[in-house]
Amino acid sequence: MKQQRALLLYANCGLFCDGYILSSIGLALVTLTPHFQLDALGTGALGGATLVGILAGAPIFGHYTDRFGRRILMIADLCVFVVACVAQAFCGALWQLVALRFVLGLAIGADYPIAAALIGESVGNRYRGAAVNSMQVAWFFGAAVAYALGYALLGAIGTQSWRWILASPALFAAIGLLLRSTAPESPLWIASRDSGALKRTPFRAMFSREHRGALAFVSAMWLLQVVPLFAIYAFAPVVLRALGLSDQRSPAGSLAITAAFLIGSIVSLPLVERWGRRPLCIAGFAIGTASFALLLAGNPQLVIVAFVAYAIGIGAAAGLELTYPVELFPTAIRASATGFAAAVSRIGAALGTFALPLVLDRYGVRSVVVASIALCAIGWIVALRWAPETRGTPLTA
Repeated sequence: MKQQRALLLYANCGLFCDGYILSSIGLALVTLTPHFQLDALGTGALGGATLVGILAGAPIFGHYTDRFGRRILMIADLCVFVVACVAQAFCGALWQLVALRFVLGLAIGADYPIAAALIGESVGNRYRGAAVNSMQVAWFFGAAVAYALGYALLGAIGTQSWRWILASPALFAAIGLLLRSTAPESPLWIASRDSGALKRTPFRAMFSREHRGALAFVSAMWLLQVVPLFAIYAFAPVVLRALGLSDQRSPAGSLAITAAFLIGSIVSLPLVERWGRRPLCIAGFAIGTASFALLLAGNPQLVIVAFVAYAIGIGAAAGLELTYPVELFPTAIRASATGFAAAVSRIGAALGTFALPLVLDRYGVRSVVVASIALCAIGWIVALRWAPETRGTPLTA
């Protein structure tokens, strides 16, 4: 049990850094924008570079994790975090920063399949779901720390704060690197390697008749969870104003939003084992559908209720994005399948990031709500029809 707790710490320190790195860029833009005189294109390039990096990094390094092992990729991943984060502080041109954000995206994309595989293969059947779901807790906790420390740096340093904000994740990554350097290799991966399964199982095996159904389900579920997530942020200003937390100089608003999702991810830890995977998946989409339907009422108080309900409900179900691929695929393609599904979800993130402002401007908020209801309802139907129950099932080497 002591060794399993240590492994959770080793793996989740990377997820903490993922949440920190992705969330800190918003605060860095406060002083980064006037420094580089960023326009909409430059700002989009910074955000898009990380997104493209994740899209490429998740499937590529997921495959390498299956080929070369969880431990070596896990250590190399945090090495990239440390070097790239520090290098951002010395950027003198926008293209340099965009390039480094792309590299960080590669590392973030790699971290999902690496950490999920290592945790899932090192924890017993009884607590595996909660252990894998803890990755979501670590991600949101990293985001919360990024907002708190980012605002502190913004106020203390001023115009050059962007350098320190973007470099600051290196400290946490370095600590995580020291911890990960002592981590053992996954016993299931070693068994799979020794049996020759890794050599006999190509990357395309996940698309075989045996696995394509599970891959389609996990990818669709992940995508349908991610796209409405971006739509809900269209209502964040309404919620924050109603709660008196809309002051741009205070971290309270950002922390409040992150806290709602963090609560949901913490709630998932007991539920994923007590309820099981299938009921939690169905409930997440059902809550999402009901929450967006509630937004159509237009009542500010109901908007707050809907926002919080969605954040907690989807925060609880989001851990299944990693739990399901860990339990549905054999060791030889476990990280590869996780990486592929993560890449599909990034397509959804791209749609949410770039299409949402356009849809809001042309068709208004109501159209976004209706589309989100439809997506959550489709996810609910997909979950009812295809979500399997994998609680307590032993992993296959």
